[in-house]
Amino acid sequence: MEPLNRTARSSVKNKFFGFYALSLLAVILATYFLFNTPAGIFKNKIRVYQSTEEEQARLLSKIEIMNANLKNIIQTDEKYLSSTNEFEKGSLLGSLQEYQKNINDGLVNLKNDSSLFSSTVSRKDSYNYISAFNAIVAYRNTITALQKTLEGKGGDATELLKVKSQLDLCSQQLEICKMLAAKPVTAAAPAGGGGGKSAKETELQQMLDKSQADLAACQKAKAGTVVPVAAESGGSNESKKAQVLFDAGQDLYTTAEKTKNLIERRGILSAAKQLLQKSASAYPDKDKLNKVINQIDVEIRKLSNMG
Repeated sequence: MEPLNRTARSSVKNKFFGFYALSLLAVILATYFLFNTPAGIFKNKIRVYQSTEEEQARLLSKIEIMNANLKNIIQTDEKYLSSTNEFEKGSLLGSLQEYQKNINDGLVNLKNDSSLFSSTVSRKDSYNYISAFNAIVAYRNTITALQKTLEGKGGDATELLKVKSQLDLCSQQLEICKMLAAKPVTAAAPAGGGGGKSAKETELQQMLDKSQADLAACQKAKAGTVVPVAAESGGSNESKKAQVLFDAGQDLYTTAEKTKNLIERRGILSAAKQLLQKSASAYPDKDKLNKVINQIDVEIRKLSNMG
């Protein structure tokens, strides 16, 4: 005999199995996403870390090369400053230019690579390295311009002192010759001595003419720049050095005002301040010097606040 509720039982059974299948499917899906999603996230993170590691490795390899060139510049600078051989100094100067060119080339390559970096950390590190080495290059350019300025003005001062010394010597010889020539000569010379007197006068006249010619030549060589006076004291030399340093500092300050790059401007202003401070020991116009230094301090603080 068949049960009377067979249809109802079948319907209940189907509903039960359907509900059970849906519940089981929900559990399976939840388990899948629970275990698979973190694994996928971890895999993506690992790929990002690996990419960042590769970028950092490339970045550090370039920075190591640039640091090596920077160390070579420091060592070569020390040799250049201590060397007295002009041939050696010329060779060292060529090496300095080569090292700086290598740093400039490294900066160009670093800028090109940083634009391709996918990691934010790598791009930020690259930007910091580029800013630092740009400041170093700007400082080196400032030092080079300053050395040329000081060498030019130092050469003029040396030539001036050399000509001044020559003029002093000529003036002394001229005075001696005038004194000797002004001595009275007896009208009658003793027998056999007239030739000696005449020879002495001729010799004195030749010395006088030579001294006058030397003085005229020296005055012509530096016309309008040197006045024959007594030998300068050490204080006057210090004043000239202070004036040269002050003029160089003023030139750098003017250059800084025309520089648009904030990092370069701050480096030039710092160099100008150092020169002005070195001139403080013997520069006569202290108020003018302090005013310029205060202006530079204000500019440097503004640049520092701007970042």
